[in-house]
Amino acid sequence: MDKPTNKNKSRRPRQRRKPGSGQAHGQGRGKPGGAQRGRPQQNKAAGPRSAPKGQLPPRLVYGINAVGVAIETGQLKTLFYDKSRQSERLQHIHAHAQAEHIDIQPMQRQGWSKILPTEMHQGVAGMLLEQPAYYLEEIVHDVKEDSCILVLDRIQDPQNLGAVLRTAAATGVDAVVLPKTGGCTVTPAVHKASAGMSLVMKVVEDENLSRAIDFLKDNGYWVIGCDSAGGENATTFEYPHKRVIVMGNEAEGMRQMIRESCDYLVKIPMDEGVESLNISVATGIVLYLARADLARAEIEAAHEAANGNGEAAEAPAEGAPEQNGEVVSEGE
Repeated sequence: MDKPTNKNKSRRPRQRRKPGSGQAHGQGRGKPGGAQRGRPQQNKAAGPRSAPKGQLPPRLVYGINAVGVAIETGQLKTLFYDKSRQSERLQHIHAHAQAEHIDIQPMQRQGWSKILPTEMHQGVAGMLLEQPAYYLEEIVHDVKEDSCILVLDRIQDPQNLGAVLRTAAATGVDAVVLPKTGGCTVTPAVHKASAGMSLVMKVVEDENLSRAIDFLKDNGYWVIGCDSAGGENATTFEYPHKRVIVMGNEAEGMRQMIRESCDYLVKIPMDEGVESLNISVATGIVLYLARADLARAEIEAAHEAANGNGEAAEAPAEGAPEQNGEVVSEGE
C-alpha cells in the first residue's frame, strides 16, 4: 500500500484507503446505527454479586499497587488486610484507608481468600465501588486535537490485557475499546497485572468493534491497524493527530472485517528469525512510535516557526543605514 500522503500541517492523510485497494472510503457516511445507544439500566440498590464457588468476586482488587490506586482514586469500598504480613507499604495502605474512612476487615475471614495465593495478593485486597461505564460518544466529545484511542480485537490473556492498559495509561491514550464477545474483560487479574492502571484508564466494554470504528471515523479519526502479515513500516509511518490504533488477537491477529475497516496497516520491522512479539510489547511499541512521531513533528514545526520569525526580524538589518549612497557600519 502506498505511503499515506499526510505531510500537510494537520498531518492527516488526504484520502482514506482500504488496505490492499486503491478505492477511497465513501464520503458522507452516516453514524452507525448503534452510535446513539441508550445506557443500560442499573440496579443500584443491589450490592456486588457474590462470586460462584471457586471464583473471585468480580469487583475484587488485590495487590499493593492496584489497591493503592483504588484508594487514591476513591474507588475502594472495603479493605481486606492480612495482619500476618507486615511491611512499610502495607502499613501505609492501612493508614491511608483509615484516613479515608474505608471499612477494614481481616482477609482471612473471606471465603475467596483460600483461592488467592499470598504471593498474588501481597497481604492486601479490596472490594471496589460500582465502576463507572464509559461511552465513546462522551469520550470523543471531550478529546483534544491530539487524541489516541486503542481498539483491542479479542485479547485473551488477562496478563496481556493488564500490561496493555498500563502502557495505554503511560502513553496518554484517551480510551481503550474492548469487543462485546470473544475477548478478555476487566477482571481482578487484569487490575493486578495493570498495577491498578485499569482503574485509571477509560475502558469502553461490550462494543461492536466494526460500529465503533465507523463511529470514530465519522468523528475525524484515522484508523491504523497493526498487522504482522504486512503493512507499512511502523517506524517511518506518519501518524495523524486523531488516530485509532487497532491491535489483534495474540494468536490470530485482527479479524478480516476489522482489518478491512482500517485506513492503513503498519508492521513492526523485526530481524530475521523473529516471527512475532507479545501483544503487550507490540502495542507498547506502536503507541510510543506514534507519540514520538507527533513529538518530532511539533519540534520541527516550532523550529520552522522560529526560523521564519528570525528571518523576518533580521530583514531590516540586512542593509545598514546609508550615507551618501554608502553603507555605514554600526561602529562609524
